Amino acid sequence: MAGTNGKGSTTAMCASILREAGYRTGMFVSPYVLTFRERIQIDGQMIPEEEMAALCEEICFAVEKMAQEGIAPAEFEVVTALGMLWFARQKCDVVCLEVGLGGRFDATNVIEQSLVSVICAIGYDHTQILGDTLEQIAFEKCGILKPDGVCVSYPKQDPEALAEIMKQCAQKNNRLIIPNAESVEIDTESILGSRFRYNNLEWDLPLAGHHQIYNFLTAVSAIEAVKTKGFAISDKNITDGIAKVAFPARMERISVEPLVVLDGAHNPQGCEALAKSMALTPKKKIVIMGMLRDKDWVHASSMIAKEAEMFFAVTPDNPRALPAEELAQEAAALTGQARAFSTVEEAVDAAVKLLREDMALFCCGSLYLAAQIRPVLQERLRKRQEPALH
Repeated sequence: MAGTNGKGSTTAMCASILREAGYRTGMFVSPYVLTFRERIQIDGQMIPEEEMAALCEEICFAVEKMAQEGIAPAEFEVVTALGMLWFARQKCDVVCLEVGLGGRFDATNVIEQSLVSVICAIGYDHTQILGDTLEQIAFEKCGILKPDGVCVSYPKQDPEALAEIMKQCAQKNNRLIIPNAESVEIDTESILGSRFRYNNLEWDLPLAGHHQIYNFLTAVSAIEAVKTKGFAISDKNITDGIAKVAFPARMERISVEPLVVLDGAHNPQGCEALAKSMALTPKKKIVIMGMLRDKDWVHASSMIAKEAEMFFAVTPDNPRALPAEELAQEAAALTGQARAFSTVEEAVDAAVKLLREDMALFCCGSLYLAAQIRPVLQERLRKRQEPALH
């Protein structure tokens, strides 16, 4: 799975469906939110610490040999090798691989053949590496296409990106599948998820937002393509797999009462999707946001700030972090109240203290922030509930 946004969710959906169908399913995703080991999973279980340590020892010999020859691998290449080795040793039936960055030169693209290549939503991110037009970015993403293969594209691609996808599919003799988003009939849609009809079936998707419905269409189309390769997957496997899908920091509900949502949106396309999801609840919104300076943070944060009654800016724990003061200053013109906090803990404390029944808290801006803020949210919310339990 390549693309700018939705790779993780689409990968998780495909893996969940394949697991329900009884296939031993590997899943490789990045970056991690909770623990490094979540990047490499089989049947929803992270690689055990002992096995990871043993495999790392094996890989170290190869790394040292390469280093002596002056071609030391990058960290992501080592992690990819670790995942591939574990999947092979554990005799996985199928593996869902999420690209790290781009596609053409990504370490995951070392595979010679794939059952299906999936191009998720393409937008502007990593432009200094992938190019500053959607055509250039789409070209890099389409580097994962294999000759005479099958490609599934996100149904709402920008026309510029889609034109390049079609061009690359033609050049590599790939059958291009684009789900028909117009055939979706939405029954109910809320911040808790969606119920809709597609392909004459009723679907319950526990992930909020139109973009997740489109990610669902992409995942189901990929599964349909896999079925043509001899995999036995029923409609029930698909509905059960979708119902059970869960992915940290992708419209993740940390709490329902009070409503607290954690999302990794960190670029304009992702923040636009999050803003639309935020609009699904009539509750007043508090936002805690922290971003990296090398993102299009002005454009991305403006979409979120417009939806917020209160905007709390923080500085993620990352060398590339944007100072909270700059983010708050930019948001001040677009929201009722914008404040910068010196620590994530202070921002969470202030937000949780303010939360009432008619309010919701959204945390976003970076997956690095998500990893940092998630345990703080859980701990503060647990403490908030304690008086009610006595």
